[in-house]
Amino acid sequence: MSKPMLAGGSDILEQSLVDVPMEVLTQLFTGEAKPETQWYLGAEIEVFPFHERTYTPANHEVIGGLLECLGDRFQMKREYEVNGALIGLKGDGGTAVSLEPGGQVEFASRPHRALKELRNELCDWTRTLSDVGRESGIGFWALGHQPFVDRTTSPVMPKPRYEIMRTHLTGGCAPDMMHLTGSIQVTVDFRDAQNMVNKIRTAAKVSPFVSALVAASPFSQGKLNGYKSVRYQVWLDTDAARCGLWPEMVDDEGLTPERYIRRTMDTAAMFFRRDGAYVAADKSRSFASYVQTGFNDTPVTVADYLDHLTTFFPEIRPKGYVEMRGFDCVRPELAVAAAGFWRGILDDEPTRMAVDERLKDLDYSSLIELQPKVAQQGLAADSPLGKVSEVAIWLVEAAHSRLVSSAPDCAECIEPLLERAHARRSPADDLIEAAQRSSVVSALELVRV
Repeated sequence: MSKPMLAGGSDILEQSLVDVPMEVLTQLFTGEAKPETQWYLGAEIEVFPFHERTYTPANHEVIGGLLECLGDRFQMKREYEVNGALIGLKGDGGTAVSLEPGGQVEFASRPHRALKELRNELCDWTRTLSDVGRESGIGFWALGHQPFVDRTTSPVMPKPRYEIMRTHLTGGCAPDMMHLTGSIQVTVDFRDAQNMVNKIRTAAKVSPFVSALVAASPFSQGKLNGYKSVRYQVWLDTDAARCGLWPEMVDDEGLTPERYIRRTMDTAAMFFRRDGAYVAADKSRSFASYVQTGFNDTPVTVADYLDHLTTFFPEIRPKGYVEMRGFDCVRPELAVAAAGFWRGILDDEPTRMAVDERLKDLDYSSLIELQPKVAQQGLAADSPLGKVSEVAIWLVEAAHSRLVSSAPDCAECIEPLLERAHARRSPADDLIEAAQRSSVVSALELVRV
């Protein structure tokens, strides 16, 4: 589900930010609040295109041809960079296709009320993607990390925004995050600002357990890498100011719009768009400092701030909805099951409060200690609440039980996740076993789209 943050209307975009009061900025986040009867959910899925004969990743020339075909099949509007490169598609109802830095192809669904509708859309999309790719000898993997190339041999997409990001992200693994990782994202709606804060807090504590359950990145450079989710590990060293879990997500006040705005304002600016082109900012200067002085003799506007927000990738992100970002890419059926899990956990207040009670002993420091354990050991990791696998079972059962009573069709869609929880097996466990039995190449058939 991809949509611009324009709760204040498009007229606000060109306003000089120095003149915009905090209460107006908070409306960028809370202006999309809605009653439960209007709550939707959406998902995004990133897959890796590869040449069937060589297992090497596809470059932009090949992927651009695929986008042309997909644009025709789905009647989507093409999007081009200033340099003329085709870099995405826009469809009706919020659907979008975009290219990630290493050639990952990302599809964003439209918002849905029913999980079955979301499942149908993702399955139809990936089926068509596979059909289009097959005509050019291209296949697709749904997993969390590119299994063969490294940061130096990955394709590079011709997007100037990514060129600037490569120099501004501070973590040692930032190039790997950009070029080698693939994920799913799930979005849910909220009732009001407090409901948004509560959902962020609950989701932040739940996130490592779900990440363990859908872990699917045990391969790097053609061999086992010693992790269940190396993607999760990579994100831990990408940019602490912009990524991961933050203390204010889980403390008593929570990640209010005001706190999120202050954090983002205090973080370094990456770029500003001027005359349609991305212009790099001084990486030593906060965005707030540019608000006061302007950029290259031009005022910094609300539109500039919305661009700045696109450089933040926290594990739980407020964006006019609540977005959960902490999971390896998986096949569409399991991705939809994860979406249904978040609906069951977050959209029912008694269930969400029961989850909070179950996880009440997880503070920020224990969450940070748990993350690298989950990355390496997955469901076998120990948490302050017991085995990660046991907590995951409880959480998925809670979500499933809620949906059984309120939306049986939705409950049926999350059964793949429930089955994995009870079996204590993530996709990574299956991939590792298959690779040990045969080869990495044969194991990857398990995650072929």
